[in-house]
Amino acid sequence: MTPFKAMILCAGLGTRLRPLTFSRPKVLVPVCNRPLLHTLLDYLEDWGAESVILNAYHLSEVLCRHLSRHDFGIPVEVRVEKKLLGTGGGIRNVKDFWDERPFVVINGDILSCIDLQEVLRYHKDSGASVTMVLVDEPKFNNVAVGADGRIVAFRREAGSKNLAFTGIQVIDPQILAHIPDGAVSIIDCYRSLISTGERIIGLVVDKRCWRELGSLAAYVQVHREFANGTADQELTGRHCRTAAVDSTAKLGAGVELRGMVWIGKGCRIEDRVTIVDSILWDGVQVKVGCTVRRSIVADGVAVNQSVVGAVLAQGISSDGAEQGKTREALQEKLPGQ
Repeated sequence: MTPFKAMILCAGLGTRLRPLTFSRPKVLVPVCNRPLLHTLLDYLEDWGAESVILNAYHLSEVLCRHLSRHDFGIPVEVRVEKKLLGTGGGIRNVKDFWDERPFVVINGDILSCIDLQEVLRYHKDSGASVTMVLVDEPKFNNVAVGADGRIVAFRREAGSKNLAFTGIQVIDPQILAHIPDGAVSIIDCYRSLISTGERIIGLVVDKRCWRELGSLAAYVQVHREFANGTADQELTGRHCRTAAVDSTAKLGAGVELRGMVWIGKGCRIEDRVTIVDSILWDGVQVKVGCTVRRSIVADGVAVNQSVVGAVLAQGISSDGAEQGKTREALQEKLPGQ
């Protein structure tokens, strides 16, 4: 196995996951009752990462505190950005972390069981400067690939194969010199490099090995797939046997759980509560007789009355006008609603 260094891009604002990302950075959002970051680090370590660096901006203090409380199997460090640098600026900002070897960069809002050793071999054999891992996912197919495998544009192009970027890429370190200082998107850098003839290629993989989690709809859909057994269990790596109801959660008499239900650490579900197709994070309280249906309830929220199609986070009460707006937004985003 070829060892490598890796970066997880964690500095984004998590806008499409709001209000969930008001209290947790996107990379700490729980997936199947475990912070996404832990799954990503397991994934990288299992495929040969010898050390990992994260960039942080939004809720950086929360991420740093979380890292200080956990011991991972490989060295993990964090680089806090004083201002948001974008994907390109974030990669350049940690240039002292890299060595002479190609390195792996992945987005902090995905699940993957893609073989990174295969990606590294493909990159080496191709002689390309950058290898971007792609899938055929029609709603995201905005990367145009030519017949020779080269990426020709970051928009849909007639006469090209249009595919979706997974957020996984291998980069040769000399590319760092072509990323300008300051805030910049790595895709904008690649556009410039392609115009000068630089070889950036795509490796197409099976989309069953990848899920994106950047929106409320995608977040719910992934949990639904794991609950009904239609997702590849390898997507959640070595921890895939995580219980749907955490062992520290307390359920009262007459509690009924139906459909896709995930209940996190320290939750208190009082008597005669019904929970249907919902995800409860840590420390949630649901009062006697309430129904929680097609909803997401974030850390520490007390649900005092029944909710349907709601996203509840700290600062948004279950009977407040502001919740009505988030409820409506989620109903619009949930697949099949």
